Amino acid sequence: MAYVGGESPRTSECFICDAIEGSGLDAKLVVARADQAVVMLNRFPYSPGHVLVAPTRHAHDLRDLSGEEGAVLFTTMQRTMRAIEAGLTPDGFNLGLNVGAAAGASVEHVHVHVVPRWSGDTNFMPVLGDVKVIPEHLDATAGRLREAFATLGD
Repeated sequence: MAYVGGESPRTSECFICDAIEGSGLDAKLVVARADQAVVMLNRFPYSPGHVLVAPTRHAHDLRDLSGEEGAVLFTTMQRTMRAIEAGLTPDGFNLGLNVGAAAGASVEHVHVHVVPRWSGDTNFMPVLGDVKVIPEHLDATAGRLREAFATLGD
């Protein structure tokens, strides 16, 4: 409701940096951390388990990442898919990057969307009503994913 009412819980211009630093409401959405990357639930998910994987260093563009940061981002995406698979058992995934406002990026911090998908998970609501139906609260999804990450080890 804060979003709908125009209130912003952000403490800076970058909600991903806020989450990484452990400040603001977005900090509770973090489900896993790697040496140079973070995994956090998308506050406005397309499906349960929709997460963002981002480097811990604020970078505006994928091309701004070092080779090491890019490799860590990729391996964190792989680990994230394994955790989602273990915790939520999806049938597939959508992976995506939005680079720049014209491409749909809502923040200038590189991040990859990892969206679990299930056979038959779409219905008429997004098509006719421009509405997304999410059957699980973010806190419940966060708990399931934290547990799945913990069972994976490093």
